[in-house]
Amino acid sequence: MNFFRAVETALSRQTIKKHASLDAAASCLARLGDPQKSLRAVHVAGTNGKGSVSALLSGTLSKAGFKTGLFISPHLVSIRERIQIDGVCVSEEGFARAISDVVAAEAGPLTFFELLTCAAFLHFAREKTDAAVIETGIGGRLDATSLLENPAACVITSIAFDHAEMLGDTLAAIAAEKAGIIKRGAPCVCAEVPPEAARVIAEKAAAVSAPLYFMQKSDAFAVRRTDWDKGYAEIVSPSGETFRLGLLGETQAANAATTAKTLEILRGRGLSVTQENIRAGFETVNWPGRFQIIRQSGRTFILDGSHNPEAARSFAATLAASPFADKAPVFIIGLMADKDYRAILAELAPLFKKVLATRPASPRALDPRTLADCAAQAAPGAEVEAHETLADALAAARNAGVVVITGSFYLIGAALSALSATDSAISEWISKSP
Repeated sequence: MNFFRAVETALSRQTIKKHASLDAAASCLARLGDPQKSLRAVHVAGTNGKGSVSALLSGTLSKAGFKTGLFISPHLVSIRERIQIDGVCVSEEGFARAISDVVAAEAGPLTFFELLTCAAFLHFAREKTDAAVIETGIGGRLDATSLLENPAACVITSIAFDHAEMLGDTLAAIAAEKAGIIKRGAPCVCAEVPPEAARVIAEKAAAVSAPLYFMQKSDAFAVRRTDWDKGYAEIVSPSGETFRLGLLGETQAANAATTAKTLEILRGRGLSVTQENIRAGFETVNWPGRFQIIRQSGRTFILDGSHNPEAARSFAATLAASPFADKAPVFIIGLMADKDYRAILAELAPLFKKVLATRPASPRALDPRTLADCAAQAAPGAEVEAHETLADALAAARNAGVVVITGSFYLIGAALSALSATDSAISEWISKSP
């Protein structure tokens, strides 16, 4: 199986309905020799922030000299982004080999996410990684990544409403699904979450004798200043240490604090890092699509995957605190029909002056006209248009000095590809992952 056939095979699984148990993936992994059992892994779940924490953890562990795997979702430009070692995407040959071997070992078709999870476990085991940071897809309890049996640590970054059709419509129900990653005896770090979610997580941890560390206000990192031109924030730890963080916003400072707490715990579990390692990992973190600022031909583009209400609230707060808010940014927005798009728009609406609603490249995409109508209702004073494609929306925003592209990560990935045609820095990043 070559690379293109492997990608085609993986994408063909997107129509397979999520399985009601992990049996199919577990059986496949067993036939592969249970590669996940050889991994020293950090398992990360949460409604928002899990990708940022995963990127910070893996980058810092790499800086400490550990050969570190990273499994993430979704990808923005290339499926190869999902499986990385020390910041480098899996090669085409490595991806094809892993997918081919997983397909040969399955008794029946795995889902898209199950296939990629098994491929990541297999690849990391073959490459003999020292550590692997594994991000869940959706939830935790029935997420294929939960086939990790003895993680070095678990992390829960946030509990908020998203994927209600799969995770439940209460915070307690969502927390129960996320808490499914907690394994017997494995320490778990949990960010500040609502009380009803905290109770569920505490009960799960107690049931499996897992040490649980809730982040407290005393653990918080403060943002001292933000350099919007260079795209970093100076953050200060509770002990007064200053770090340069390559991610913007108060929420990212909270993610950095959660990461630091997790790294503190990992020191006692064979993955020791120094403060200098943390400083280097935080400063050099590369996590596109999260308040990502791109300057091109005198214009500024801000890309952010605000795909649920909590994410939109965080993004709106960061944008409002930035110098870009006073420059009448034009918003290009595309969302999925199964998201709470009205709540997302409500969070962003105070910043709307002009909105260009468009369609992400997905069969689940919300019709741009419906999105435009909802945006007009959320911000009656804003100018709102509907455009069928991102290219049309970008053309309509050609005279804007600041363009915000937000919503679905499908849209963010397409925007990165579109902007790369004239931006060498983006092209360089994309060249590592086609």
